[in-house]
Order: sequence, then structure tokens, then C-alpha cells
Amino acid sequence: MSQNAEPEFVNPEIWDLFRKRFRSPSTEASYWSDIMEFCRITGRCFAEADRGDVKRYYELMSRRTERGQLSPRTLTKKFRELHSFAEFSQTEDFFYPYLKNLPRESGLAKCVPVEEMDALLRAASEEQAAYTILTLLYRTGMTSTEIIALDGPEDFAIYEDGCYAVLSGREEPCFIPEDAWNILMEYMDQREVHESLFYNRSGRRLNTMYISRMMKRLCGKAGIPPYSAEAVRNCCAFNLFSYGASAGQTAAQMGRTEQQIRRYKGLSYRNNLRRKANELVKVRIEKP
Repeated sequence: MSQNAEPEFVNPEIWDLFRKRFRSPSTEASYWSDIMEFCRITGRCFAEADRGDVKRYYELMSRRTERGQLSPRTLTKKFRELHSFAEFSQTEDFFYPYLKNLPRESGLAKCVPVEEMDALLRAASEEQAAYTILTLLYRTGMTSTEIIALDGPEDFAIYEDGCYAVLSGREEPCFIPEDAWNILMEYMDQREVHESLFYNRSGRRLNTMYISRMMKRLCGKAGIPPYSAEAVRNCCAFNLFSYGASAGQTAAQMGRTEQQIRRYKGLSYRNNLRRKANELVKVRIEKP
């Protein structure tokens, strides 16, 4: 999903050139979200931000990290993305010096340990919409942006080999395993008819902020560390690799390139999954 630049914050022509570098709509959305966050907090358009603006933004984000509202890895990601856009747009880059002192991002994608994923699903078991969203993240590898963009039954197709979601920005449909399809069908049978598949109490389409708050609330209820929707989604790729899927198969399911998908080959996750399988922790999701 492309983003429309807000003229008061970012030059639309520069943003259009910059976003063409991204193959994934979720990557574009991440950069856009962090750039807009910086501009809204500082109250300045990106090209006019100065050293003091960046310092105040860093101090605010650091306080959020100290309070546990933001992970150190996420803080690093924000500054890496802001640095990248400043470098591309040829504005003075006040972000790079902070990257030298921030924790390096791990080469592996972050995921949710299987036993904590079980706890998260139990916490959502009485909320059908939330349970279905978690299921789609975990079992299909859809992004939260792709999930909230779904309109309804017309976005799904049934073929001889199974069920698929037709997603904007992906060349190939996204396969939906049978267990996830059954949960999705049950949700669609009881949902009210709105212009979007997932909606809030006012009947309006959900946004990524809603998903973020949902994750924080459910993780708190489950008594586990705060995980993002992306971390739940990453589990899909880790699971596929753990059960012998090829890089090509995993990349196709996740809507990524084979080069990008290497981040999901986690030996520690695979070993943990095998241990928990012996303790009968479920990988397949059942109806709550």
C-alpha cells in the first residue's frame, strides 16, 4: 500500500522516489510511519529539522525505552530509517551519530517463543476478531498492514490445493492453512457487514495503531513480554524453515525475496520448537 506524502512534512516528489526502493508494502509503511512520527513530535518538516530536534526526539524515545514502552532494537530501527531517508533526500543527517551508540539490530528477525505464543492465543481466546488476526499473522505470514486492508470474502479464493488470500502488492496469492481458514470462516460467519473485514466498535477499518495496542494489551493479559505483530508474523517463516520448507517456498509465503528471508533461519528457535513439541505445545491453531 503506497503512502501519500503530507506536503507540510515531506517533499512528495522525494518520497515517491525513495519509496520505489522498497519491494514490500510493509517496509514502506514502516519507514513512512517513523518519518511521520518524527515530524509530528518535532512539529517540523523533515528537511528543516535541526540538530536540536533530533536530540529532543532521541531523548523522548530513550525515555520510552527506559520505561519499557519501546525496545532498544526498535529505537535502533527508527534511527536507521530516519538516517537512510536523510541521506537519500540530501538533507543534513543528524541521525547517524546516534546510531554509533545504539544497540545493533540483530541479523535474525525477532519472533515469539512457541510457549509464549500459546499464552498469547489463550489470552485472545474470548475475542474472536483478535484471535483471528493473531492466527493470520502466525499461520499465514501476512503483515498487519495486509490484514487490515482486507475488505471481506471477496479477497479470498479457494483452489484445488487449498485456500488463498489475494493481497494488494503481492504477485502471488498467500496460502492459508486449513486450521487458519477454519478460524477465519468462523469469524466471517459472525461478523457484521462493513466495508472492511476487521473493524472497530464504530464499524471503521482498523489501523496499525489499533493492532499495536491490541498486542500490548494481550501480551499484558498473557503475562509475557510485549511483542509486536511483526514478531508474531515472523514465527510463520521460522516455523516453515523449522519444518524443512525451502528458501523459495518461505519467501513466497511471506511475500519477501529469498535474500530477505535468510533472517528467519534461527537455529535457537528450531531447537526450542523441537523441545516444546515434546511437551505437546501446539503449532497448529485450534478454534478457541
